[in-house]
Amino acid sequence: MKATKDLIKKISIILILVIITSILSTNMYSIAAPTTYTQNIKSGIENFPAEYQESLNALKKLHPNWKFDAYYTGIPWNTLVDNETVHKRNRIIKSAESSWKCSCGNVASGYACASETIIKYYLDPRNFLNEVNIFQFLEISYNSKVHNLDGIKSIVKGTFLDKTIKVKKNDKEEDMSYSQIILEAAEKTKMSPYSIAIKIIQEVGSKGSDSVSGNYTGYKGYYNFFNLGAYDTGNAIVNALLYAKDKGWDNQYDAIIEGTQEIANSYTNAGQNTAYFYKWDVVGTSILQSGKSQSVSSSDMFWHQYMTNIQDPTSQSISLYNTYAENNILDKELNFIIPIYNNMPASNKLPTNLTSNDGDLYYVNCTDGLRVRQSPSTSAKILDTLGKDVTVIMLERKTKQADGIYWDKIKLSNGVVGYTATEFLTQVNSAKTKIDGTTLKAVPGATIKDISGATLVGDKFATGAKVKVDGKEYTLVVMGDTNGDGEVNSGDLLVVVKHLKGVTKLTKNEFIKASDINNDAEINSGDLLGIVKYLKGTNITL
Repeated sequence: MKATKDLIKKISIILILVIITSILSTNMYSIAAPTTYTQNIKSGIENFPAEYQESLNALKKLHPNWKFDAYYTGIPWNTLVDNETVHKRNRIIKSAESSWKCSCGNVASGYACASETIIKYYLDPRNFLNEVNIFQFLEISYNSKVHNLDGIKSIVKGTFLDKTIKVKKNDKEEDMSYSQIILEAAEKTKMSPYSIAIKIIQEVGSKGSDSVSGNYTGYKGYYNFFNLGAYDTGNAIVNALLYAKDKGWDNQYDAIIEGTQEIANSYTNAGQNTAYFYKWDVVGTSILQSGKSQSVSSSDMFWHQYMTNIQDPTSQSISLYNTYAENNILDKELNFIIPIYNNMPASNKLPTNLTSNDGDLYYVNCTDGLRVRQSPSTSAKILDTLGKDVTVIMLERKTKQADGIYWDKIKLSNGVVGYTATEFLTQVNSAKTKIDGTTLKAVPGATIKDISGATLVGDKFATGAKVKVDGKEYTLVVMGDTNGDGEVNSGDLLVVVKHLKGVTKLTKNEFIKASDINNDAEINSGDLLGIVKYLKGTNITL
């Protein structure tokens, strides 16, 4: 019996060793070796992919002196997403809708782990090629012809930085404004003073946080204007001030000058020379010049980010744009460095919890924040401020005209109801035509002229007609035109009613599609409602 037990014990030990060896072997081989990416910069709009060029050409018309550099990162899009969706690496404000937050549920310092879809949206440069948001790609470097003290003062006006303080320089005490200190920091580091000022305000707030009060218990007399070392784990303020104490930043002057030098050396001069690159570490460890190339190891990428908040670069772009606009320097020679990734998808849309079942959906088309007010008036209380592409439910279009503008009554994804300007909302899926397999769908009111490269076979633009697009034939579906007369009226409503009652069944694919107003792949009362709402003035969408 003992011999049998010993044999079983030996066999068990051998099996355990085999399993451990197998696990270790598997893990060893599963750890991918660093990948090397070849990166280069090409100047000029013509060197960008086609999907970038339309937006950039529009900007060039507005601002002829602007220059655009295409930064080819060499990184495949899927590889980028895999590295940026590591849990806790990227965060979104915790009050954001659930589709923006990761299902892991992790929350720290007021920010939740970001979802993959929201990360993809903010990673995709093509979502921000407009006059305002493109400033997140502005090259961060000091230019004495563009940057000046008045510009800095306009940024800090009304904030805690809008004052003069006592500073000690060369063993002498003197009065200096925060604006003067920021300009000196810019001259020493060759960084844009506007970017420095905006970064301070974004990090510690317009009123200044405990990181810069000099009065925080246990750390009195210490300052950290850039929140360097303020990690999400633990108390962010304590972490920042502990960092400041270690650096000896026991006065505002040194904290700003040396803090700027630190971020310049660690980020700007190390290749991350735009607000976008501060957040997304997708470049090498040195500044890449136009026409040059460099090899970058994946081990030197993805992890070196200044902040975890994925909305930070877009917020900075708004502040930067406003500064340049208010100081009449928008038309100076500004250089924008815009990244390009390999095998990018057609698009990356802003996620939302809302669906067509919630009502008529519209999205924000302005770029610098759309205010939602308690009543239709520019003086009414502001309930929320919405970013570009955010989706809302339309309750009443053009409900009232006041203060020289039309107002819409809307509902937000969090249930808040308010009013905002009609001109800044666009209906979701407002395209006039779309190819769907062997059919070509069109909204009511569309014509053959709305279809690029198309010819109509016959003389009637109606459901069931044939359309040729670039030589290929499709069956036309006009949404809501359920009887094929080319119009949407009470006759089409009657067709759907008869179908639902079983009096006359729709059998042809094109008429079934024309009747599916709410795009849920079946004909039901929701489609009846869609036609009724169209007859009352609401659009039908694809």
